[in-house]
Amino acid sequence: EIENLSEEVEEFTANVWRIRNDEETVIVDAGTGDEVWSRIKEVEDVDRVVITHSHYDHVDNLPRIMDLFDTEVLASEPENLPVEAEQIAEEVEICGESFQVINTPGHRDDSICLYYERTGILFTGDLVFADGGFGRTDLEDGDRDKLIESIKKLGELEIKEFYPGHGESVTREAEEQIERSLENAQRREDKYS
Repeated sequence: EIENLSEEVEEFTANVWRIRNDEETVIVDAGTGDEVWSRIKEVEDVDRVVITHSHYDHVDNLPRIMDLFDTEVLASEPENLPVEAEQIAEEVEICGESFQVINTPGHRDDSICLYYERTGILFTGDLVFADGGFGRTDLEDGDRDKLIESIKKLGELEIKEFYPGHGESVTREAEEQIERSLENAQRREDKYS
């Protein structure tokens, strides 16, 4: 089961995806702000937190999560986080299933996506969004060329649905929406999201 704990939150925050089954609860990105924190702390337990990249809106609630839950935190560059974390491997287990970790720099150098091949599920962080959106490249570590190459990597995957760092999840025509994100990024207009 996948749920967005930051759905309809009015404060600016990244999406906080909770993935759970009978044995485990994993959170992808910790978000920022009191409103989403009030939802996270209602979760019965958090076994693991996976961070897609280290921008504050994805990691700000990590210290609170660590204080409340005895949990493992995984990231591409753990030294960029406000808490102790482990280096993520090429694969990560989420609720008993193996997700491929894909390095996707461009929005930030430590950006990753998480891909579950069997069902075609992808957690994109801030690489791509619904309706052809893509991550900003005007912030520190941002690089449009790297972002375009990272989006191209997704074209090699069979993606049925994706769960981005902001906005709505995409459960239909995911590959077509990612293709639009690539086309929009390649236009090199000032639009960054």
